[in-house]
Amino acid sequence: MGMTWSVGRVLIVVAVLGMVAFWAWIFSGAPARYNADYLDRAYAAELEQRCEQLRDELATYPNAIDAVDQDERADILDDTNPVVAAFIDDLDAGAPTSGDAATSMEGWIADWRTYLANREDYADRLRTEENAQLLLDRSPLGDSVDKTIQVFAQVNEIEACETPGDVG
Repeated sequence: MGMTWSVGRVLIVVAVLGMVAFWAWIFSGAPARYNADYLDRAYAAELEQRCEQLRDELATYPNAIDAVDQDERADILDDTNPVVAAFIDDLDAGAPTSGDAATSMEGWIADWRTYLANREDYADRLRTEENAQLLLDRSPLGDSVDKTIQVFAQVNEIEACETPGDVG
């Protein structure tokens, strides 16, 4: 009984070899791509330095978490919100102007601006509402802006660029 190579057998062998090659390619990591928000490492390092400067600047002020009452917390926020605003303006001034990085930074900076507006609103409400709380808007992606800021920072391995956590 000799084995003959019919068209069907050849197609089956080619299909099996093709599937083996396909899965070998997949498991090799060859088709893997970075997240679209992943920034150039040199630029990410610059961002991290600027974010560390923000944290250092905010550390020179009392932490709003430690405030004894709402008026004191509002005063602290009134003092620190311009520092955050200057940080955001610096981000915007140094952001890439083309490509995926520009698109990513545009969204991230918009989230920071929304976060700042939420901080400013909170400071105002601390003076007029008993037991006021920080209310955060949602980003276009559906999460609260502090979460999208955090995820972007984590994707780019720039942990210092998460929201500062000084609001209380």
